[in-house]
Amino acid sequence: MKQHGDAAWSGHREISYAATDRLYDELAGSGGRIRGLTRPEYAAALDKAQAKADALLGAGLVRNAGGTGLTFVYVGLGKTAQSAYFNPEAQAEHFMANPYADGAANLEANAKFLHDQLRLARSGERSPAQRLTHLGAAAHALQDSYSGAHAWRDKAVYEGKVDAAIESLHVFTPSHVVGLDDGRNTHADEFDQPGARSGTTRAAVEATAAMLIAHERALEQPAQAEALMRAALDPMLRASPNGVTVNLRPDAAWQAERDLRVSLEQASGSRLAPGELDKLNSLMNPQPGVPRIAGDGLAAVPEYGVNSLVRALPGGDRGFIG
Repeated sequence: MKQHGDAAWSGHREISYAATDRLYDELAGSGGRIRGLTRPEYAAALDKAQAKADALLGAGLVRNAGGTGLTFVYVGLGKTAQSAYFNPEAQAEHFMANPYADGAANLEANAKFLHDQLRLARSGERSPAQRLTHLGAAAHALQDSYSGAHAWRDKAVYEGKVDAAIESLHVFTPSHVVGLDDGRNTHADEFDQPGARSGTTRAAVEATAAMLIAHERALEQPAQAEALMRAALDPMLRASPNGVTVNLRPDAAWQAERDLRVSLEQASGSRLAPGELDKLNSLMNPQPGVPRIAGDGLAAVPEYGVNSLVRALPGGDRGFIG
């Protein structure tokens, strides 16, 4: 899933904004604010925070490099551009697979990453900026879990089912970005631009909204924080009855399943529900004089000072490659 959508499909930005809209519908008081933030302020802050997961450049540590158990320092391409075979421990940040672990261990690691980030987002030992970064990291990974490029869920996800069970996880290698087939990449770019009205987009919006609502309630009820987060996230993070597998090779069976799921993704769009245009207008275009979303569902996003267009949502990664 890529960062920014256009007139036909949704990325992480559009999903984050739409989820914030759900959050404010649920929890904002009479003043229309949550922790002092307006809807557009919260949405912009969340989006900026989640986008850090797709930073093209970076520096840090690679733990268990190449499955050797060794730790290396890296400077240059960020983790989002690094092969899972080189940096297996970072794959949970995008809800993908460490190729050296089985499906059950990967799902456990991915779920642990989400919960760890949300605990840090509530920690009094972190600055407000750090807490927001952790919240964004959790939102990013959860949204990725609904992308067919990262994971395959029960096919109910194409109907927008937020609790569709997780069936398999994919492995990322960057060689395909430059047109090379190393026979190990199962991050299928065909899923990187989910339709704005597709089932996976709708599920990702609802999942992110549920996470945000639970997070805000957990801040108000710290003694119940873990229970609140578990109740919200556990249904979204469950394995299928047959367990979870890791797709290590893009073989013929994998390609056939990919093609079927691409067809389901493309066929799963639905029209906007009544009132959704007005809700998205108030969120995405808060400044006076900014063009509003028209009946065809298109709108400029003023917060970014650019002319990119986004489709109004009913309710998207690997950075530079989607």
